[in-house]
Amino acid sequence: MSIRCIGKVVSLKLTLYIIIIGLNGCAGTINTVKKTDFATPNYTKAYIISAENSQYIKFKFGVITPFAYIVLPDDPAQKHEVIGNTGIVIKNELEKKGIHAQIGNKDTTPEGFDLIVMYNDTWRWDFKKVLDKLEIVFISPDGNEELARSTYNIYQNKELHNFPTPEKEVPKMISELLKK
Repeated sequence: MSIRCIGKVVSLKLTLYIIIIGLNGCAGTINTVKKTDFATPNYTKAYIISAENSQYIKFKFGVITPFAYIVLPDDPAQKHEVIGNTGIVIKNELEKKGIHAQIGNKDTTPEGFDLIVMYNDTWRWDFKKVLDKLEIVFISPDGNEELARSTYNIYQNKELHNFPTPEKEVPKMISELLKK
């Protein structure tokens, strides 16, 4: 095999390696925090407060220089109509865990529930809309105390990711929130 051919093979393998790392290694991070006295009881009914809107980060092209592609910092997220079906995904995941869930709005005072769930989602565009950040918060039934919070953030290098969606991230977050 010639040196030229070996160079092409090495270059191809390196390119494939970078693509695989980019798609698999950049899935984002989940951070879950529970109150120290939070013991996951056997919840049976949850009230999910539907988000009135989503946040949206407008796409911004980077700058190509002779030496590198420079990713510009994001502008602040803006209020946007609800994107995706995050509330339904949370409801379905809670029901898989044996918790009857109902979606409602923040103006209704829920009664007969042993858990209130709130969420906020932020999206960005990258060939399609992708989940940039999601917070799911468990609140006491009286609405006065935060019991636990799980936050998903897309990987720091927002240019390389696995196109996160609520369907991919919510199951992991709910599992962490309900872990004893």
